[in-house]
Amino acid sequence: MAVFRLGLHCLRFLTLRRIADRYVALTTTTVAAEPAGIDRVRWAITAAAAHLPSATCLVRALAADAMLRRRRIPAELRFGVRADRENGAPIEGHAWIVCGDGLTIGLAEHEAGAFAELTPTGSR
Repeated sequence: MAVFRLGLHCLRFLTLRRIADRYVALTTTTVAAEPAGIDRVRWAITAAAAHLPSATCLVRALAADAMLRRRRIPAELRFGVRADRENGAPIEGHAWIVCGDGLTIGLAEHEAGAFAELTPTGSR
């Protein structure tokens, strides 16, 4: 996650995404996807985020996306917005991953309908 956090500060988003794509292509496992892989990635992202408090939802989503794709689990990076009346900001943005049978990483059950989803970035 730290790599993605640093990358977002130094590179444009699409450049960072292309670098991540190359990394995934070079390091992808040759075994088939295992069902427990999503839970393991979710656990790893949560554990790492506890030690890297500055990891935003975008950093966590990019890391989860790369980890899932390395395990040959189809993943889609999603972006959404909602009105943020609590903090006085006009809108709040969020990034999360949708994978497998609609399982999400980075979006709590109670938030599922709260964000208006922007155009999906597509499966990788």
